[in-house]
Amino acid sequence: MLAKGLNWLAYLVATFRFKLAISLGRLAGLFSRLLGREGTSLPGWIALRLYPNLLRDLARILDKVIIITGTNGKTTTANLVAYILKERAGLNVVHNKQGANMPAGVAAALMASVSQLSNTSKERIAVLEVDEGSLGYILTQVPANLIVITNLLRDQLDRYHELEQILKYIQQTLENMPQAQLLLNADDPLVASLGRYREDVYYFGMDRTSYIRFTSGDVQEGHICPECHGLLDFAYYHYSHLGQYYCPRCGWERPLPHFRVKDLCKTRTGYTFTLVYPGGEVELFTPLLGLYNCYNILAALSAGWMLGIDPREVIELVAIFQPGQGRTEAFRLRDKKVTLVLVKNPTGLSEALRAVAEIRAEAYVLAINDLAADGRDVSWLWDVDWEPLVRGSSKRIICSGLRAWDMAVCLKYQGINLNLIKVVPNQAESLEEALQEETSEILILCTYTNLAVYRRLLLRMGAQSEVKDLSSLPRTA
Repeated sequence: MLAKGLNWLAYLVATFRFKLAISLGRLAGLFSRLLGREGTSLPGWIALRLYPNLLRDLARILDKVIIITGTNGKTTTANLVAYILKERAGLNVVHNKQGANMPAGVAAALMASVSQLSNTSKERIAVLEVDEGSLGYILTQVPANLIVITNLLRDQLDRYHELEQILKYIQQTLENMPQAQLLLNADDPLVASLGRYREDVYYFGMDRTSYIRFTSGDVQEGHICPECHGLLDFAYYHYSHLGQYYCPRCGWERPLPHFRVKDLCKTRTGYTFTLVYPGGEVELFTPLLGLYNCYNILAALSAGWMLGIDPREVIELVAIFQPGQGRTEAFRLRDKKVTLVLVKNPTGLSEALRAVAEIRAEAYVLAINDLAADGRDVSWLWDVDWEPLVRGSSKRIICSGLRAWDMAVCLKYQGINLNLIKVVPNQAESLEEALQEETSEILILCTYTNLAVYRRLLLRMGAQSEVKDLSSLPRTA
């Protein structure tokens, strides 16, 4: 009798702490937003300290969990997956759409939807973007049904050191999740290697295109065979170490993708391509910049198919989809188009420069910080392929952020005319400086902690976001 009473008391205490943690976390988030902050992680950070089992208990009300991880493309892929499930399948979806992908951000997203999830008869699905370094912990708290891995690239050396370390960590994590389906990038040998001994695994990839490279100025890693540790041979690259590869020593090679892009064509307004999937194919158009966004769309539609959504149902959605929140988000201010682009590692910045090379922007803002969320080590700037920017040698370049001078020195050694470089560390002043330039388009390429700052500055100055309202699309479910 005493034991039963103590168990009941422990249950009441745990329930009280659970509800208190959520309430105080939400209150902190409210105050944060009133102060002009984003408030995307603070509620979860506070709640987890008050009740460490919060994620585990919140996960119990979910019917299905989809986790998207990898170095680049997580936010765009997750946003599209979430929208497909919500608007095309009519499901009840919780999603950390702001890109807060550490445990606190995931907790905050689940907390914000706890009432919505508890009072519904629809299937409750979480689409969670997860930082690759937090994957192990989050999966112990929130078991996943489907795990999507976009790519693995060198990023934040102070946190992850080299790629082999993060690859080994993810491999060990997945070994503890044998029940989860995997959706992997076949073109990335590091990611593809994670599915070698799994049965329930699908691959996505891109056919040979007219934009392939036989050599690259990028920092290329992932060239070691996971089977015999010999050097992989690449027939071609799409970018970085993504491409067609095989091992001449043991024969391991790129797996055949279940979902693939063919007939890729770059147009003045975006890309057209054909998506081939089990049982059919469909022609698609996307206005998003960059080959990497074609990969993101491919990953999202592949995940959608695995969850029961035919790609033919989302043609018009893909045609107007904008990732928002700084992922090539465009604004209109003072008769100028200002595009905000998140960059965080050599490959991401190299591909962003290639993607925007054809835009008639005569003013660039390169804003580099070295806070914890950005990565303390900014030596990666020297591994970027700056050739597209060097080629457009008449462009005005404004260096901003905490490491503005490091950025300027790097550009100097790339051969860019010093008369075209101006160092303005303050973000507000750098934006104003760019707006004074005689150009109709401005590009702001910035690291993570600069992203919200510039977005907030633009909105305060009266900028209008050009991101379309996807809620206007008709539902088919």
